[in-house]
Amino acid sequence: MQAQKSIHDARFGHIDVFRHDLPRSVYESLVASGRVAWDIETNGLDPRESQIGTCQIYCPGVGAFVVTQVAGTVPPVLSRLLSDERVLKVFHHAPFDLSFMAHSWGVAPGNVACTKIAAKLVAPSDPAENFSLKYLMARHFNLRLDKSVRFTDWLTESLSESQVEYAVGDVIRLLDLYDLLVSEIAQRGLAGLYDRCVKFLPTHVELRLHGCPDPFKY
Repeated sequence: MQAQKSIHDARFGHIDVFRHDLPRSVYESLVASGRVAWDIETNGLDPRESQIGTCQIYCPGVGAFVVTQVAGTVPPVLSRLLSDERVLKVFHHAPFDLSFMAHSWGVAPGNVACTKIAAKLVAPSDPAENFSLKYLMARHFNLRLDKSVRFTDWLTESLSESQVEYAVGDVIRLLDLYDLLVSEIAQRGLAGLYDRCVKFLPTHVELRLHGCPDPFKY
């Protein structure tokens, strides 16, 4: 599978854009690496009614990849990667991303992590805006994420360079953020609690798709 296009961003480096799915060769490299940062863009907020427009993945030493035109399809390589227990998949606000992929692809996620959950455990009394990826990246890495194209058409046949750069911006330092937050969690003696939280994510996704995201709520 040939890349639809490749661009070079001054901040993020080389980015390959593929249609419909990742190549098998990239999948094998990601499995060898053991972990990836992952994000999606959609055309709405309800996983049962809206569609996935893109998947963006970053792995140091492997590369930055954006997969377009996945709406209405089940990409076999991405689906397999999502369920592959050998690869840690790190998301920010994982319940959103995983709900879309589980519903659209019919795949149960395996070995996943969430930096937003980690940030909340580190500072549970902070205001909600302090848990946004934009805030966390600016605070910890002085990385300013431009959100101006967030609500553009992600189901378009050909993404603009601005859309590609935006997509990759959300994953390019996500593994660094994960490492930092997991270290802080360990220092606070909360590693076991965090592990139980992320292990519950697949069940949380099932509950959300069932229409009952919090059955414990009074």
